Amino acid sequence: MAIIPTDLLDRIRTLERQIRDLMGSANTNPALNEIMGGEVVIGDGGRLRVRTAGGEDLLYLGRVEPDRKPDVPQQGLVVRRDDGSLALTVWTGSPDTLPTQPVQILDRKGNVVVADDAAHHGLARPYIPYPLPEPVDTARWESTGATDWATLYRGPGIAQHPRLYCRIGVQGTAGAQIRVLVNGSPLGPVATTPEPELVFTEPLTAEFGATVTFEVQAKVATAGDTVRCRPLALYGVQS
Repeated sequence: MAIIPTDLLDRIRTLERQIRDLMGSANTNPALNEIMGGEVVIGDGGRLRVRTAGGEDLLYLGRVEPDRKPDVPQQGLVVRRDDGSLALTVWTGSPDTLPTQPVQILDRKGNVVVADDAAHHGLARPYIPYPLPEPVDTARWESTGATDWATLYRGPGIAQHPRLYCRIGVQGTAGAQIRVLVNGSPLGPVATTPEPELVFTEPLTAEFGATVTFEVQAKVATAGDTVRCRPLALYGVQS
């Protein structure tokens, strides 16, 4: 039997012990899916990418496409719903013409419903109307003495919300009526004097971004009577 040097046996025993220790530590160390302090740094054009169980991209954080220049990556955020539709972005699709990244929230059909103004400041969407100043003297409101529906106000609007809030001031003889039309169809209830206002919130059946026509109509109950009205507010509101 060959004589094995003692120092070689010692080295073998040391290696065996180190292997046992390594195997034991693999089973006792905490899983590498928690950060109990410190931070994670992703740099040099890298990014965090999250996918669904089906392999679809859900989130990009870090480098997003397109690059600003061939050697200058664009850093941003892209979040998708699990059906693949965009939900939130902090990026620019045209770095050469729009270098500033707008923050955008999109609906399930890809419409930008909320965004900041990338060129200046404040909101880009939604468009928010200011309340229209009204004459203090109700005698200056539009009026009619017709016993059939007569249009006193007409104007365009852009549909951006699923419902419409409406408020119209009314003054007239008893039994006079006021109503609102959208694209020629009545919307909401009819106000009958002596009610001082027509106020309602109703679904707006128009596609997002479509131009719609609002009309305010009025009529009196008896010939010789008069009714006056004035739109006070038209707002798009949530469901």
